[in-house]
Amino acid sequence: MMADGRVMDGDSADFVARHRPGRDPGALAAQAEDRAGEMPRLCRSLAGRPGNLVPLAEDALALAGLRQLLGQEDGPASLLRLGARAATAAGAAVASGAPLRVELGPPAPPGPVELPRGLQRPAGLTPRRLVEACHAALAARDRIALDLFAQVPVELIARQPPAAEERIYGLAHARGLQALLRGDAAGNQLLLQAIQGCNDPGLPPAARDYAQFIVSPEIELALLHRDPDAAGFDKALRNALVLHRRYWADIQANPGEPQDSDPAGFIALGPLAWAAMRHDQGLPVGIRSDYLPGGMVDGSAQPA
Repeated sequence: MMADGRVMDGDSADFVARHRPGRDPGALAAQAEDRAGEMPRLCRSLAGRPGNLVPLAEDALALAGLRQLLGQEDGPASLLRLGARAATAAGAAVASGAPLRVELGPPAPPGPVELPRGLQRPAGLTPRRLVEACHAALAARDRIALDLFAQVPVELIARQPPAAEERIYGLAHARGLQALLRGDAAGNQLLLQAIQGCNDPGLPPAARDYAQFIVSPEIELALLHRDPDAAGFDKALRNALVLHRRYWADIQANPGEPQDSDPAGFIALGPLAWAAMRHDQGLPVGIRSDYLPGGMVDGSAQPA
């Protein structure tokens, strides 16, 4: 799906500006404080409630977006790593085997968390959340989270029966990323299957909007990130960022409920991940954006 060409103040040929949230900065700052305050409690609960890895991941990724928007000094790199490790550890714990020991890293308390294996799918963990965690891990260059992602039995993470978006594109997307990252050529075919599913008429309208504006463009970037054609990648990256902005600024997943203040919209995780991967392949990235945290594409912003 191609961008509609709309331009916002601050846009230029090589820059895509962020949308303006409807909530005032003070309310968003208070939300950030609430998220930050909840995370220590979730960390302390993990020994007895490993399923709390999922809300911990949600809080970490949301706080990363809020801090990116608010320009707070403690940037998103460490939070993206924490969100990636928490979600992928929750998925890896579904697999059978010996207990899993995971160091979540700052801002979580020091020391590993030990998780039993063979758990039932934690509430809230879906193939899409695994994809987001993979993107966060790629953006943070976090080998631990990527190793955990490789261990996840994706077929056990879908709801039963699978939701339409999981059946039509979500499972293929997550499995395709696993294959792509281990160098298996089957990954491209799975990603192509997923991108075709994004236009499937069987998707509910809200799921189809999300698939077309968010998922399809990020899969295109995954397929192009090694392409030596710099102009082609930059065109796809700009398109993905414009569609990301349009989705979070203009589309209502539920009628009458704007999404412009949702922290998930303040960082474009998929585009960030594949721009970072492309940079690490030694290939140029010519598009910048408020949605791409400074220093994360080129790796100069490292997690604490």
